Amino acid sequence: MIIASKKDEDAVIEILVDSFENIHIDNSINFIVGKETGKQRCYKLRRLFEYQFRMALMFGKVFLSEDLSSTILFIHKKKDNFRSLMLELKLVIQVIGLEKILKILKREKLLKRSHNTKDYIHLWLMATKTAYQGKGIGKHLLAEAINYYSGKTVILETTTIGNVSFYQKLGFRVFEENYSLGFPLFFMKNV
Repeated sequence: MIIASKKDEDAVIEILVDSFENIHIDNSINFIVGKETGKQRCYKLRRLFEYQFRMALMFGKVFLSEDLSSTILFIHKKKDNFRSLMLELKLVIQVIGLEKILKILKREKLLKRSHNTKDYIHLWLMATKTAYQGKGIGKHLLAEAINYYSGKTVILETTTIGNVSFYQKLGFRVFEENYSLGFPLFFMKNV
């Protein structure tokens, strides 16, 4: 497992775009970037993942598999500062747009309410390049990351039953389900 630094930004974004570019179901990523296709979708995904990578470096950790095919972004505790506010403003301008800001704020309020455990680590985003999926690389990386955070509560949210099953095999359980955004959100934590 590699603990990423600023120099790994392009590699992490490449993994994330590869993983999510062709997923057009209702989920958190598409809730933010929309369901465009082609260059516009790639542009918005890259800007979103750039934001998430930089926030995770600022307020958490980013892990990479040794072969650079899988990544996990964690947030420990987010504290607003000038740099994070500038990143959020850039995200609104480049990805979200003013017309969707109220929907995104509703989502953030829902996440904050569900993340009410006092001391936790937020597994913000996990992805494996499509050509490497199903080979155990992401599972191995997650097991290493959970071991890294041994003794800490890790919380995540996912939108698909397949992901719920994946995380359950690694010791997570669903503690809340929510459908208020038009798609399922399964909140999970390790036990």
